[in-house]
Amino acid sequence: MLWNELKKSIDIVDTRGNISDTLDLLSINNNSLTSKENEIFVALKGALTDGHKYVKNAYEKGAKVALVEEFVDCEIPQVKVENTRISMAKLANCFYGYPSKEMKVIGITATNGKTSTAYMIADMLKFYGMEVGIIGTVEIKYGDVVIPSELTTPESIDLQKYLREMADVGVDVVVMEVSSSAQELYRNFGIEYDIVSFHNVSKEHVEQHGSLEKYLEYKSRLIRDAKPSTDVILNIDFPWIESLSRQTSGKTHLISMEGEGDITIEGLDLATGKGKFTYLEKDKQKKIPIELSVSGYHSVLNAMVAITMARILGLEDEAVQEGIHAFTGVERRFELIYDEEFKIIDDHYANPKNIEVTMKTLEEMQYENLYILYAIRGNRGKELNRENADELVKWMKKLNPKNVLATISRDTTGKKDWVTEEEIKSFKNSVESSGYEIEIFEKLEDSVYTIIGKMGKGDVLLLAGCQGMDKGAGFAWKYLLEENIAKNIRFIKNKQETRIC
Repeated sequence: MLWNELKKSIDIVDTRGNISDTLDLLSINNNSLTSKENEIFVALKGALTDGHKYVKNAYEKGAKVALVEEFVDCEIPQVKVENTRISMAKLANCFYGYPSKEMKVIGITATNGKTSTAYMIADMLKFYGMEVGIIGTVEIKYGDVVIPSELTTPESIDLQKYLREMADVGVDVVVMEVSSSAQELYRNFGIEYDIVSFHNVSKEHVEQHGSLEKYLEYKSRLIRDAKPSTDVILNIDFPWIESLSRQTSGKTHLISMEGEGDITIEGLDLATGKGKFTYLEKDKQKKIPIELSVSGYHSVLNAMVAITMARILGLEDEAVQEGIHAFTGVERRFELIYDEEFKIIDDHYANPKNIEVTMKTLEEMQYENLYILYAIRGNRGKELNRENADELVKWMKKLNPKNVLATISRDTTGKKDWVTEEEIKSFKNSVESSGYEIEIFEKLEDSVYTIIGKMGKGDVLLLAGCQGMDKGAGFAWKYLLEENIAKNIRFIKNKQETRIC
């Protein structure tokens, strides 16, 4: 694209060197290691390094223009702006032809449940016959293209590229997970959203932003910056999220599982773990009976958000009912991985709020005995592990499980998720000060084999935790095969092969 067109998209503070308006720039890049001919190199200031140090490297590889916040000693023509991250997002949006304007775009933010909600609404829309693109924690997916995700919300250059590709292949609706980090770093800046949602909040990622106040500030940008034409879905069961209804210009839809707001539910039944309820739009006196195919109390909230999105996009009752029922879940989100002689549930819970919603579901379920295997969180600090232990103990008192074990998963986790001695001590101290003792296994496989070996008919086992429990389901299926317990051998074997590696 010609520089004459690109420069109109950004606010230029100053320039150094001559840049011809007819200069044809072929790409935008912020990584000097991959710099190439005829590109704009963007110097970003990050937590670990400063991109201004690498302007010369990019120039030597063929970059023609550098976007900077301060001029550097290099012959390359430079364009100075106040914020290179915002300007990079604007340039990328312009370079790819403002693709979000050509499709419906849904932006989902929450501390928990972004992925499940994204796949719920995506599956509903696909069931209805729409072409859907997904951008999120698990993958970028559209048409026959599947790309494993490195970031929940990609860098703005990559994000705009994916949106352009989606528009070009006929995607009708894009469903995006929008992380707090993406909003802090302006990765999603300039996206034209049709629907945005914010349906829960907790302190899960506070350490990344320095304070709870900063986390909430960045997390809520998606809502506060919404345009008047944007539909905004807010869960007012969280008072802080409810307060955003007075800070947005968008058209608000206030949902509540507790009966408040514009949209709520009636007659919730979680006896089997899979929610049945009536979705109620108060203003229209509209009631839609809903039956989910996924387990979990939190799945009901996610379903409320997804159904509200579907209704905004025009789906009628039958399409909503059939579409949401067709959704069979996302891996490790209260996933029922075995349901024969007994049940095994695999849940990626990370913080006290996750634990609460998971245990609320178990509280409603019918079973003989409850078993829990928890993977202590690694490299997340003693405070979070203390809070998780406190919440776990609170629910142990309520649910009275038959047996609770913990693991530090030394056999499956890398250094990034290694549980420190300080974190183990914090977990143990919290549990023991409440009068409980929980055996802690070094290896995940040993802990899985031990706890399943204790189970009987009609029992339920919860495999709970984050990265330390990622291989838990694979080991569970391995045990079921070795002990000849599973009846559906082919299914279990296929699943076990995909989850144990």
